[in-house]
Amino acid sequence: MNQERGHGQTWRVTPVLLCRISLRYLSWGSESVSTQMHHVDLRYTKEELLLIFDQATQEDVDRGGHYDCRGGAIHIWSHPWTTVAARYDSATIGALYVNWLEERIDRIETDASFDLADLLHELAILEDKALGETKHGVYRW
Repeated sequence: MNQERGHGQTWRVTPVLLCRISLRYLSWGSESVSTQMHHVDLRYTKEELLLIFDQATQEDVDRGGHYDCRGGAIHIWSHPWTTVAARYDSATIGALYVNWLEERIDRIETDASFDLADLLHELAILEDKALGETKHGVYRW
C-alpha cells in the first residue's frame, strides 16, 4: 500500500524476519540429507588457501576429481562424475568453508553418514597435493 507524502511517495512494507536454516545438500540419486556444522580455526596464509583452492579446482568432480569449489567453499564428493551412473550415485561427504578475510577455514560441514575425522582426512589429502605437506588435515589410516 502506498501513501502520498509531500512530493514523493513512500511505500509501506511488511517487515521480513531473518531466519536461519541448516544447509542441506541434494544428491542426484537420493533425498536431501541433514548435515552437521563444526566450527574450527584452521589458519593458513592467503597463498596456501589459493593453492588449496587451485588444487581442488584442478580435481573438479566434473573432471574426474572429488571437489566442487563454489565461492568460499570446497564441497567434497564421494566419487567423481565420470559417468551418468557415477553422478547419480555420488553424494557429498561435506564441505570446507573459508573465511578469506581471516585467512582460515572456519567451518567444516559433514553430511549425515560422515564425521569430522572423515573431512579432516580429505583435507590432509588436499593439503598434501597442494602444499606438499599436511598442515591441519589428519590422515585416518
